[in-house]
Amino acid sequence: MSSSELPIAFVHGREIVAATISLSISGFIVVILRFWVRISHKMGVRVDDWMILAALVFVVAMAIVSLYGVFQKAVGYPSEVLSPEEQLTSLTPEQRLVELTDWLSWVLMLPATGCVKLSTLYLYRRIFPVETMRTFNILSNLLVVVCALWTIAFLFSNVFGCGIHFQCSWASFQEISTCCTDKFLNRVVLMISDLITDVLIWLLPIPVVWGLNIGIRRKLGVIAIFLLAACSLAAAVVRLLIQLAIHREGFAARTNVNLTLSTSLYWQFIEADIALIACCLPMMSVFFKSTFLSNGFISLRSKLSIGSIHCSQTGTHRSDDNLCKQSTSPMHISHGVDVEGEHITPSTSRSDDYFV
Repeated sequence: MSSSELPIAFVHGREIVAATISLSISGFIVVILRFWVRISHKMGVRVDDWMILAALVFVVAMAIVSLYGVFQKAVGYPSEVLSPEEQLTSLTPEQRLVELTDWLSWVLMLPATGCVKLSTLYLYRRIFPVETMRTFNILSNLLVVVCALWTIAFLFSNVFGCGIHFQCSWASFQEISTCCTDKFLNRVVLMISDLITDVLIWLLPIPVVWGLNIGIRRKLGVIAIFLLAACSLAAAVVRLLIQLAIHREGFAARTNVNLTLSTSLYWQFIEADIALIACCLPMMSVFFKSTFLSNGFISLRSKLSIGSIHCSQTGTHRSDDNLCKQSTSPMHISHGVDVEGEHITPSTSRSDDYFV
């Protein structure tokens, strides 16, 4: 990597190819494993799974677009050195392709990110017995509406940012400023709101988990699984810093435009793909049954299952949105693990409604 005026170093073609291919393969594998877990454990494929499958399609499309730009020696390659005046009015074929790749990636990233957000929220609603948790039910439903509207609004603002003159979106800066709305400001607002919604989504289940009657170690294990998705926030912060630098100073004469956009594309793809992978991690706990994280998640599923069964039998509800009071006697579940994690012989079957 070489130095730049950005807060981080430029990314080049070989790095884009390596990250794009490796993360795409990883995302494809975890989504396949997610569906395998659902089907093999007879849990049923539901909205959260279809959402993550749709997200995978958009993420793979982002990868194809970026790789095409790299193979055309545009994305990840330095642009020609131009004077400040030429930067405003001229556009080389390679730079035009980079700008087109950037526009397409944004158009694909928004539904990808939106589907990941919605998949995560529907996963929460699948894990937790929302009918006994009024506040959680309201907040999760509210976030579903907010994320759906966020996706639709910013998708339209990016697609039609230049009205019906779509070609202006990958034109010279002079044409963009004439035909389009403030694209850079729009993207800064988009990224800040993206970060805010992500933080709200990842923090949503923590109070519920912390209120469960399980050990501190297992609470931390469950919370750690949910917060692994926060890894994508690091990439989102880097991308926001790049966009803020562009919005604040523009493409200065010493800044390489192609590499600047390529670096933004690189972190944009990393954010989307890592978020997709992280959203599937709770289902991967079945492959690591003896680990700290998996034991915590088994305890969560046990507690939620018992709470659901107890509530349905007694018909009681809690106004403070905690789970129904748990029975003090061990409850056997289909995984052969009791509430405290000791291995036992399965004796009673239960519905998979609250299994991950």
